[in-house]
Amino acid sequence: MEQYTDDERVEDLRKWWTENGASIVVGIALGLIAIFGWQYWGSYRNAQAEKASQAYDAFVAAVGKPDANQRGQTLLTDFPKSSYAVLAALRLAKLAIDSGDPATAIQRLEWVIANATLDELKDIARLRLAQVRFAAGQPADAQKLLGNVTTASLTAEREPTQGDFYLADNDTARARTAYAAALAASSGSRLLQLKLDNLAAPTPESVVPAPPAPPPPVPAEPAQPELTKAAPVTVTPVEPVAEPASATEPAPVAEPTSATEPTPVVEPAPALPITPAEPAPAPAVNDGGAVSIPAPAPAPSGQ
Repeated sequence: MEQYTDDERVEDLRKWWTENGASIVVGIALGLIAIFGWQYWGSYRNAQAEKASQAYDAFVAAVGKPDANQRGQTLLTDFPKSSYAVLAALRLAKLAIDSGDPATAIQRLEWVIANATLDELKDIARLRLAQVRFAAGQPADAQKLLGNVTTASLTAEREPTQGDFYLADNDTARARTAYAAALAASSGSRLLQLKLDNLAAPTPESVVPAPPAPPPPVPAEPAQPELTKAAPVTVTPVEPVAEPASATEPAPVAEPTSATEPTPVVEPAPALPITPAEPAPAPAVNDGGAVSIPAPAPAPSGQ
């Protein structure tokens, strides 16, 4: 058996490297480039997503302010392939509808349909665009857009809109079917139940006769003021009050008795004769035991 010497082995290795060395180096270089390139792309994508998230947060905070539309448009321009841009466009469309600008809302929703990467977001835009076009008097375009909504999670929103379209065409049977499907897909909406109840065919049990008309109201008499009976007033006579003497009127002064006028002498009255009283007669007792009291004698009259 022939054996290779060391020189021969080195020579074979040199030949093999000459034939394959370049491809090996290129492969290693491409592998390193791919690894580092993928890492760079991942970091760049994460950085862009973070910037888009910050821009979207700033836009949401500015909703209701004058610069809301400007911030939203900046987000669409700087990050058109980001999901945040799609969400911002949907929000801008709602703001346009609230401000009475359906043309701008249609433009925003069409941009979402053309640039969104998720089918669910595209179907949301189609559903809202169908509602806007239907309100704008374009039922054919609205029906076509609604027919392209295929996301199963949007059934609870698609079927009520479809029912409204049928009801506008006076197709109550299909409208009732659409409302029933929406009610089954939702958690029991009271609005959908009300729409179904309004579409139900009248039955003798469901028809309630109108109550009789109430009698005309009787005009009320004007209220008379209530007279309260006055309590009797007791009048207490007021004694006349003597008027005080005028301060300027002098009080009467007794005139002094003249010293020359003699004082009259008062004579004493004559004494009356005093007749002594007779003693009262003693009561007499008759034979029957009765007591008789004699009448007193009359008093003598004075002279």
